[in-house]
Amino acid sequence: MPTYYDDKNKSWYCKFYYTDYTGTKKQKLKRGFKLQREAKEWENNFLSKKAAQPSMQLKALVDLYLEDKKENCKLITYETKKNRIDTWILPYLGNKPVNSITAVDIRKWQTDLKNATGNTGTSLSPGYMQNIVTELSCMFNYAVRFYGLNSNPCHVAGNIVGKKQKSMDFWTKEEFDKFIATFDRTDPYYTIFLLLYYCGLRIGELQALTIADINTETNIITINKTYRVIKGEGNITPPKTPKANRSVSIPSFLSERIKDYIKMIYKPEPDYMPFVRGKTTFASILDKHAKQAGVKRIRIHDLRHSHASLLIELGFSALLVSERLGHESVSTTLNIYSHLFPSKQSEVADKLQVLCQGDTYFS
Repeated sequence: MPTYYDDKNKSWYCKFYYTDYTGTKKQKLKRGFKLQREAKEWENNFLSKKAAQPSMQLKALVDLYLEDKKENCKLITYETKKNRIDTWILPYLGNKPVNSITAVDIRKWQTDLKNATGNTGTSLSPGYMQNIVTELSCMFNYAVRFYGLNSNPCHVAGNIVGKKQKSMDFWTKEEFDKFIATFDRTDPYYTIFLLLYYCGLRIGELQALTIADINTETNIITINKTYRVIKGEGNITPPKTPKANRSVSIPSFLSERIKDYIKMIYKPEPDYMPFVRGKTTFASILDKHAKQAGVKRIRIHDLRHSHASLLIELGFSALLVSERLGHESVSTTLNIYSHLFPSKQSEVADKLQVLCQGDTYFS
């Protein structure tokens, strides 16, 4: 595998032939390497990747894995995966051949994660570390399925970084009433937090709403997209799941509040998005007014949980809660909120007693 020195540019390059997946022979030229060793390494990685060999370096597998994910995932999901891999996997394991990475390597890497700090200078949370470990395991599963790797070393190594702790908090209506009372009614956030609490919208769904999506005559809000900031730019993408496409009925008082809100906007077009704000701004406003109201601090997403809790307290079924929140299935709703549904066991027994009162069981 010859490499060449470019006297003009004072750098190394490699030039070689390979056969692509269609059987066509092609030439590859890559310039700009400072060292001959780097040029040879790049050529070796390129050829092993094209040959789909498990002996390729992990960083070559990453290219293949992310290429597949880019075609089959939402952009925000792809960017999240890429960021985790670039930050926490490639610097540690990127230069190792995939089939030489052992369970011991994985354990040592997990130990490094436990001792690492993020951009804020704080330790990584167990949930975030678990996401990174899961990402690496998915990459090895991909190599097993498509590139002939014998087994996934993550399965042997296990998880020593801790399990993801799902947190869920919510406000009762009394707590929300105290919170919302701290706003002036002309404050845009007064309407925004009313919408979040009484509709159960995801924050991205709220921000993606246009004037045309809000029908204050029929009291219906149509959810058919979400707003995401990707690489510093706002993007409109499809909702989180197909079932997230939905119509949400709203009470008349909220329709009137939205009408007043829209009147404050100068000649808005139907496609105008009146609720776009910075995500950190939402959180800081919530924190500030929660403190003023003397209620516990919750996250923006917990307003969605608060809405679900309110519906359950009012006696609505899991199916209705699921439809209103845009969950993919009722099982998702029950997995999250089952502990909030009141137990009906004693009521079942009482009704069976009445039903069978005249039967021979009592003879």
